[in-house]
Amino acid sequence: MTIQEAERRLDLFGIPVKGDGAEDVRNILARILAGGGLSLSDMQSARDVAEHLHAETPGVYLFLAAMQLSLKAGNTFLRIDRGQNILKAAVRMGDDDDGAHNKPVDVGACWDRYAVAAGETLAKGDGQIVVCKDVAKSEKGWFFTRVWDSVKAVSDRLGEMASENDIGELAEDIVKRAVRFNGKDGQFSLNAEQQQAVSTAGKRRFTVVTGGPGTGKTTVVCAILRALMESGGITGEDVALVAPTGRAGQRMGESIHDQCAAAVEMPPEIKRQIEEMSGATIHTTLGGLPPNWKYTKENQLPYKLVVVDESSMVDVHLMKALLEALPDECRLVLLGDKDQLPSVDAGAVLGDVVANFDERTVVELKESNRFTGALADCARAVNDGNKILFEESVKKLPVDGESWTETLSKTDDDNINRVFYYELGESMTPAAFRNLILAWVRNYGLLEDGGLVAAAKAVEPTDGVFKDGKKTDAVRDLLGWLDRSRILTVVRNGPFGATTLNDLAVTERFGGRRPANPLSRVGVPVMVTRNTRERNLWNGDIGVTVKGPDGMAVLFPRGDKVAVCPVGLLPEHELAYAMTVHKSQGSEFENVMVVLPDDEKHPLLNRQIVYTGITRAKKRAVIVGAEKALTAALERKIERDTGIAI
Repeated sequence: MTIQEAERRLDLFGIPVKGDGAEDVRNILARILAGGGLSLSDMQSARDVAEHLHAETPGVYLFLAAMQLSLKAGNTFLRIDRGQNILKAAVRMGDDDDGAHNKPVDVGACWDRYAVAAGETLAKGDGQIVVCKDVAKSEKGWFFTRVWDSVKAVSDRLGEMASENDIGELAEDIVKRAVRFNGKDGQFSLNAEQQQAVSTAGKRRFTVVTGGPGTGKTTVVCAILRALMESGGITGEDVALVAPTGRAGQRMGESIHDQCAAAVEMPPEIKRQIEEMSGATIHTTLGGLPPNWKYTKENQLPYKLVVVDESSMVDVHLMKALLEALPDECRLVLLGDKDQLPSVDAGAVLGDVVANFDERTVVELKESNRFTGALADCARAVNDGNKILFEESVKKLPVDGESWTETLSKTDDDNINRVFYYELGESMTPAAFRNLILAWVRNYGLLEDGGLVAAAKAVEPTDGVFKDGKKTDAVRDLLGWLDRSRILTVVRNGPFGATTLNDLAVTERFGGRRPANPLSRVGVPVMVTRNTRERNLWNGDIGVTVKGPDGMAVLFPRGDKVAVCPVGLLPEHELAYAMTVHKSQGSEFENVMVVLPDDEKHPLLNRQIVYTGITRAKKRAVIVGAEKALTAALERKIERDTGIAI
């Protein structure tokens, strides 16, 4: 949208009304609209609020715009001293490149002169919309009232749970048995950090287990379940395994079942109960839809232990609903990587908890069983924003055509647990970038009779998987190829977005033309985008097309089994040659390519998104992007104002 078009639409909506500063505020809002910081729907919401409060002044519109921008950035409140910076950043995104319609306006002066006073006036009102609260060190912040209610509820409940005295202690012999597992090289015991997590969960009402990839968080959960059940404190029916997304919940259940199978001398009855557990979304567990949940303060959940996986993705409103539904005697265990991307919606609950609680509640797992070498060094460098360590841990790839794929095909130690960087120079043409992407998907057998495509053809319509859902050798080989590689993008749309790259790959797969039905051939990866419980399909599930006995079907991995769905019955879905980093959270692939957008000012470029992307890799990660974009990402860290002080 151009600035001129944005101004026209604001006029149609009557925003802002006449008054002191109206012209300058209108110009600011138009540039924010043009840059996509706020939508017309957001502006209409601001107008509705202003009308409801009988405060239709330019300052109110500017203040509410800053509040909405802050909330969209994941903050739960707006610091008084940061409003103008938020507005300035949104205005820059909407400025015309040629400056033709960038009318001179002092955003900071408008904020100080009109918006601050409006915010103070609204906060002194009845508190229905906005409240002003102390947040830290005598600083104040403006909250939307609904958000403040959630922040306070989460802070109060977690604070209460953390301050409780120990509720018991697991017997030493029970812990020793629970932490024994079978591995590739024989039996082993969990390390000291992991054993501490088991003991902590046994005596505390509230436990946080945080750690990066490969640190064994789900193995710890298996040990916790066994220890508590063996001590007689709980049964399988007393446990809820939950996650913020359907696929994360499914993966959690599958991982715990795998660890249960590897446990040493687990009592048969306890093993049976754990194997019968399954993961679910927090929404499904609470029942209904927000805010009309089935389980609430008045009708609490029937559990004695709730384990939340991928808790970094849980926003403050969902955490509030879950905490309110927990009975007083229920234990809560949060799992997650504090360094991953925070929730899409407001808050950073896991990060706040880790920052505010001590070792009585928080156990950090630092020793990784698979995430080692330069890959681990690079992840650490990204977290710290250490450009020197980053450059030392990254290996630059040659940019001469497709020869760089030869490097990725090598299996020597120098190419395992590595992060590579393919720099997109200013001279990179769209055709060259296209060839780069196609070289990647071709290298991993996604286009030709090799790799995924060949493995999909090997699954015949008479395969036993279509009768009982159990994996056959052909299906295992196919699903192994499915997780061999994935392209991860920072953005969804645009030339460097997942949608464009998926179109590019599938067009090549069909000989240069975009097919009407991309799932009409075997070996096409597909991702479900809507939970469909009746078909056992979850948002984020990735499967692959094959020929079934009754036509084309998609196979989705389910531990030792497979969910089979005819193509015609698939819920909402999209291609999965590429997916966004946000969608990839909780997943693992042998090799990943992380594609950065070409705009170094893009708000999604930050350390957390690069860290989350490269840590999806089991073996290799390749970062593809311009030097300016990479530098911007390493220099920028998501710092949310959340107000959660425990």
